[in-house]
Order: sequence, then C-alpha cells, then structure tokens
Amino acid sequence: MSQHKVNSIQQDIDSGKEVDLVEVWLVVVKNKKMIVKSFLGAIILTSIISLILPNIYHAEVLLAPVNADGEKSGLSSALGAAGGLASMAGLSTGGGNTEENLAVLQAREFLWQFARTMNYMPIFFESKWDAKNKRWEDDDPKEQPGQWDVYRFLIKDKRLEVSQDVNTNLVTVAVEWKDAAIAAKLANDLVEQLNQYLAKQSIARSERNLKFLNDELAHTQVEEMRKVLFDMMASEQKNAMMASTQKNEFAFKVLDPAAEPDKKIKPKRLLIVLFSSLFIGVLSIIYAFIKEGLIKRRELNASLS
Repeated sequence: MSQHKVNSIQQDIDSGKEVDLVEVWLVVVKNKKMIVKSFLGAIILTSIISLILPNIYHAEVLLAPVNADGEKSGLSSALGAAGGLASMAGLSTGGGNTEENLAVLQAREFLWQFARTMNYMPIFFESKWDAKNKRWEDDDPKEQPGQWDVYRFLIKDKRLEVSQDVNTNLVTVAVEWKDAAIAAKLANDLVEQLNQYLAKQSIARSERNLKFLNDELAHTQVEEMRKVLFDMMASEQKNAMMASTQKNEFAFKVLDPAAEPDKKIKPKRLLIVLFSSLFIGVLSIIYAFIKEGLIKRRELNASLS
C-alpha cells in the first residue's frame, strides 16, 4: 500500500478530524441493505409485539368528601371540658378526615377484604385460577395469592390511583384495566365498599364508646358530669344512626360515577413502533460506522506492518 493511502486512512480515523459528510453518506450507502433490513425488521417485530399487548382502559370516579368537621367542632364546643374525658377514653365522634379515609382505600387490609368479599381474586389473578373447576390451580394456600399480592397488584403496579385536588378537595379514584366494563365496575365497587367499610368501623367505634359512657354514667353522681355524659351518648347514638342510614355515602359522596370507557388509554402502538424502529435504525447506523472504523484500522495496521 502506498504512503499516500496510509496517510489517508490515518487521517480518516484521526479523532481530531472534522466530520466529512461525504464519508458519512458513503458509509450509510455502503451499509444501506443492513440498515434498511434492521429498520424494517424493527417495524415488523414491534408491530407484532404491540398487537399482542392488551388494551388498557382508564375509568375514574369523582368524589366529594363528606364534611364532618363542622359537626365535630360543634360537638367539641358543646362538651367543653368533657373533651378531655373523651380524649382520655379514646372516644371519637367522626369517621376520620379525608386523608385518613383515602389512606384506608389504599391500605392492605381494606384491599384484601375487598378483593375477597367482591370476588375479584379470580379476576386479579386469572393465570392462577382454574375457571372450569372454580378453584386455585395450586391447592397449597401458601402458593395462592395473598394480602401482599393484592396490594402489589393494585397499588405498586399502579392499577389503582387516588388523587385529591388541593383547590376543590374533590377526590378522583382511577382504575386501569384491560377490560373496559370491569375497569368501571371496579372503580365504583371500590368507592361503595370503602364507604360501607368506614361506616361499619364508625358504628363499631360508637358502640364501644357508648359502652364506656354507660359505665362512666353508672359511677358518676355529679349532676353536671352526668349531663355531659348524656350529651356525649346522644352524639354517639347520632353518629351510629347516620353511619347505619348513609353507608353508601358515609365518607365520600359520588359526584360522577365511573362509566365504561369507550377508548383505550394504552398501549400507544404507533408510538411504540415509531420510536423502537428509529432506535434500531440509529443503532444499525452506529454499528455500520464502528464496522467501517475497524476495517480501516485493520487496513492501517496491515499497511504499517
């Protein structure tokens, strides 16, 4: 090989040399078959994969928290010094604030009870469920889905998401699922069961409180304290009655129930195909340049030897 060609090769692979657009184009043209095949192959492969992916639908419920703060404040004022007695006894006159109630919605215990009570376990874990015989495929309870599995499935995998508008305090409960009808039903069922769950807790709490207050009343002879205890008992009875009669809207009022979505939210098949093929196309071009660089390096080493 002539000294002139050696110098030309050395200049081409010199890292400090400016990019020659003609050389770039020649490399692309030389490897066009490989680049085109890679690009088309990526389009075909990602198209097949994207078609296999199930459609995911998004359903949401709009809620307004039921405000019990005013009622609590009025009760506290009426009881006055008896508030200390209520605090010491662990008495509570409400169903919890919005943040606590939303925390319950995303808690393992509630989700576990919900999935079993509403018979969602076979739907959530259909790959482990024998639909024909209506039982789990594995008879070992340890191998069957449990509380943590339900929690990870809904919360960690973001199939259930809860948000609250800081300006309006309105709450949105959103569910994503591969079946549009189930997505809407699941969102509505979650809200309904949450209200009933919180109502039952409130009733049980009021019953415990009433038992305590009755015990205190039996041992109290001071007329003023007896009046306070009677007032507290009346409040607990009122709470229990409201929880019993308003179970479906105990903590949250449904403003806009979930409706079966008519359009999927994902996958974005066109974007998947477009970005994947572009990525593979860029990789194939980079590979072509690396291959050409190695060829030139070998030619230079051969000429120098």
